[in-house]
Amino acid sequence: MYKSVIIVALLMLVAPLRAQVTEASINSEYREIILEQLQKSVEKRERAMRNKAEAYLLTLPNDKKLYDESKLYIKADLVNGLKDDGTPELNYRFEIRYTCLNVESVTDNYPTGAYLCEESNAASAVCELTRMMIDELSKDAFKSGKHVEIKFRAATDQTPVTHLDYRGEYGDFQYCAARYNGESVRISVSEQSGIETNAQLAFLRAQGMRDNLEKNVKGLKGTENLYYYETQSYGETGSQYRNVGVEILVHNAFAEEAVEMNEQLILDEFIDYNIPKAEENSNTNTYVLIIANERYGAPLPDVPYAYNDGEVLTQYCVRALGIPARQVRIIEDATETDLKVQGINWMKDVSVANKGNVNFILYYAGHGFTDAERNPYLAPAGINYNKIKAMRKKKTINTDARLSRRDTKKLLNQCIRIDTLCTWFNRVQYNSVTIILDASFDGNQRDGSPLVNMKHNDKKRSKGLRIRNDIVVFSAADWNKTAYSFDEQHHGFFTYFLLKELKKSKGNIDYYDLFNTVDLELQKESALQGKLQAPTVTPGGKIKESWGNLRLRQ
Repeated sequence: MYKSVIIVALLMLVAPLRAQVTEASINSEYREIILEQLQKSVEKRERAMRNKAEAYLLTLPNDKKLYDESKLYIKADLVNGLKDDGTPELNYRFEIRYTCLNVESVTDNYPTGAYLCEESNAASAVCELTRMMIDELSKDAFKSGKHVEIKFRAATDQTPVTHLDYRGEYGDFQYCAARYNGESVRISVSEQSGIETNAQLAFLRAQGMRDNLEKNVKGLKGTENLYYYETQSYGETGSQYRNVGVEILVHNAFAEEAVEMNEQLILDEFIDYNIPKAEENSNTNTYVLIIANERYGAPLPDVPYAYNDGEVLTQYCVRALGIPARQVRIIEDATETDLKVQGINWMKDVSVANKGNVNFILYYAGHGFTDAERNPYLAPAGINYNKIKAMRKKKTINTDARLSRRDTKKLLNQCIRIDTLCTWFNRVQYNSVTIILDASFDGNQRDGSPLVNMKHNDKKRSKGLRIRNDIVVFSAADWNKTAYSFDEQHHGFFTYFLLKELKKSKGNIDYYDLFNTVDLELQKESALQGKLQAPTVTPGGKIKESWGNLRLRQ
């Protein structure tokens, strides 16, 4: 029985990375920041490639599937290099390869003596995954004119070759430079002479990879490509020794991005740096609970940048808002129990200890859902998928199929309705409670792709969020709209513009000006990116008219 391929993803970022990013003048004070941003970009590509690989391999037809004894390795990194004139450059490298083992006399690798790429399920998969990496996830690195080095790795087992037919699919080769078993060699092979050595056989397997990429990868058609062949013959016999892999190096891959980031840093567009500093511990009555739920585990996908949202917001609370560090609590991947025990109960204890002279801020970044009447729910980590038939033992969710009523109920029963969250403060004394939500509640992810398909009664007018106590809720988008991520800045859109305005104002801004400025800037930028998003504010209780006078910095 076919099983999914085990993905082992490795990310090795070479340090220290102090090379000059581009020949353009980069401010020395910004170089490390630029490198940090580029590293985050590489990390994102590697994670996305892992997810794509998982999804792709699951969709392969039975005659092309890989067994769980096949292991795919994906590695991406930034490496230092030198240009021809000796000046340093920063290069982008990624590698995709695999190992296969026999499974009851069946293998994913090449049959004995075979060299065509399509004759190996694993080799065909590696070619397609390489295309995805270049054309979909890293197309910005493969700009026209970039210098690209492509190293093909191919191997044979010890089975001796006396004579094999070569049908000339890749043309004839005469004295082609390669490396075989660690030594430099010259390979010649033609349709007339056929294949007479393992060195020729391994070389043709590498040529099969090259032929596939040249025909199918758009990103390599405008670049200046240099090809290398690293081949070998193992000293043992077995199908696991008949394989291929590819390693690609793009010289000075992100020079243009580095220049743009340098300009943005000069204009102070990055919120993660140069955070203004208020008087230390000047906001002693404010307590903050930050929930950053990024990883949910299959079948729910991750939430891009939720960790970064929470970590940077924590810095703003302490530095820009002057809140004592001990009064800012961040919980990553919080379960329902975490949110209640470490979160709300902590706030209640703080309220009792301070006799109600407290201001609470509760921030949430993660997934969200709405029920049939569009009532919003927060999705905690640690959901028990075994209780949900459509998610049980699944690696991905079929978003084409609508979740049944029974499954919807079992899912939402493990989530936290925001109305309920607000009622938890009913018996708590406080000066103010502010809830900030950077989550989608419309069934989509931050990238706009579907998350879960749930039934909604859109013919019936939604009552919206009902808050009876004196609480203000800021949401990244309306309950039936998507809250996107700002990929360039590694944040949720709403969180980015919220923190940007706190940075600009040094925290000295009331809710009315804060919301209206964020609303304007967020809509402008999201519209330019083709994913229009508008935040909302919902005040409750007796502060529906006066909410605009409140401040995060007291």
